[in-house]
Amino acid sequence: MLEPLVRNHLDQLHAVYDRCPSPARHLLTSARGWVLTRIRYSPRTLDLLRQLRNNESWSQDEITVHQCAQLRAIVEHARRFVPFYRSYPALPLRSLDEVHKLPILRRETVRGNPGAFVSDSENGSRRIYAGTTGTTGANLKVAYDDAALSANWAFLLRQWAWAGIVPRSPRVTLFGARIVPARRAEPPYWTFNIPERQLLLSIFHLSHRTAADYLACLRRHQGKVLEGFPSVLAILADFAAESGQQFPMHAVFTSGEPLYPLVRAKIESVFQAPVFDSYGMTELCGLIQQCEFGEMHLAPEYGYLEILDEADAPVAPGQEGHLVWTGFVNRTMPLIRYRIGDRGMWKFGQPCRCGRAFACVTSTITRESDLLRTLDGRQFSPRALNQLLKQTSGLRFCQFVQARADSVVVRGVPSSARAEQDVKDVCARLCNTLGASMSVDFELADAPISRAGGKIPLIVSQVSQ
Repeated sequence: MLEPLVRNHLDQLHAVYDRCPSPARHLLTSARGWVLTRIRYSPRTLDLLRQLRNNESWSQDEITVHQCAQLRAIVEHARRFVPFYRSYPALPLRSLDEVHKLPILRRETVRGNPGAFVSDSENGSRRIYAGTTGTTGANLKVAYDDAALSANWAFLLRQWAWAGIVPRSPRVTLFGARIVPARRAEPPYWTFNIPERQLLLSIFHLSHRTAADYLACLRRHQGKVLEGFPSVLAILADFAAESGQQFPMHAVFTSGEPLYPLVRAKIESVFQAPVFDSYGMTELCGLIQQCEFGEMHLAPEYGYLEILDEADAPVAPGQEGHLVWTGFVNRTMPLIRYRIGDRGMWKFGQPCRCGRAFACVTSTITRESDLLRTLDGRQFSPRALNQLLKQTSGLRFCQFVQARADSVVVRGVPSSARAEQDVKDVCARLCNTLGASMSVDFELADAPISRAGGKIPLIVSQVSQ
């Protein structure tokens, strides 16, 4: 009885969440965690995990056969059940090369009419809707179901196994969930998800003033799995390094934004554990994961990856191009030959020492950004502010420009008539997050602020970093 109650009233629970004392927030977090646990550690998930571990012995020929079969299946499913693809030609897809006969799908096309990409198949599964801002700050609404969520978790658990971590290991998490009130000025800045043995730390309250509280909390939970956005873990690592402390963890998992070599070294030094990075997306159409020997491997069961040049032709070995995905996992909203906006290149050379035949990929260009700092010392990474954009639909780009220490401008590039209202809504959410000490304004622009190489930062700081 509790599960449907929690599922059907999550919005109402979140509305009262901030008014609850800490013990009540732990209870609500754990109630949601209980729902997720039933999916994440279901027999279906664990069966798939065992299959995925067996697949690690595949040869390259076996990978090719599997991907051909999955391409045929997802294209046929999309043609039958998804409005956008009903005009797509029927292809035998006897080889991977035949997929080039299908058109490239641009992210702007999906953003313009996301409902046309949602399956109308009545399979009885619960539909889940989420938002992603991708690499541009422009929101995209995504649909998936419990089966896709279960499968995605099985792939995460496989990477955990590469790090020697077993399912349900206790973990400390620093991702984008708003887990304590934005204006909270004293600890705890965290909450507990008891069913998953998970401690969630807020990424919205990091500052030199609160650093001692965060570090004391980490001290109590050292030796566990640590996971989070690279830029957020780097802020924590800076606090620890400034105080001369280290916090040994079992392993560290990063995702959601680029992990640069200096950031990796900083995190590994402070947390005394190897970092396992991964590249994925809310659309659930592709996955690249780092193995125990440091290589970033394509997960061939998750999706089919092409790397194409500006003319949509395959790039030469070692040449950078656009990542174009066809997903196998998300049948609720299948995306075929989806050019997501990120870039990378195939990595050729000696086989990885892990022995897996999974292709190696180097992701070379994604969002770069500064940090936003408030007058009271809090520091906001790109992923922290990224959460404020997930309800927008009328912006092609959105950036946070800090020209003075006490002010921020939300700078939006319109994609529809709704842009001005979206920017005003983002301003209101940013005001609530930053507090009264910071002035927040907005402007609409014809183009985003870009840097060398065409990179578009989410945060543009013009004050001393």
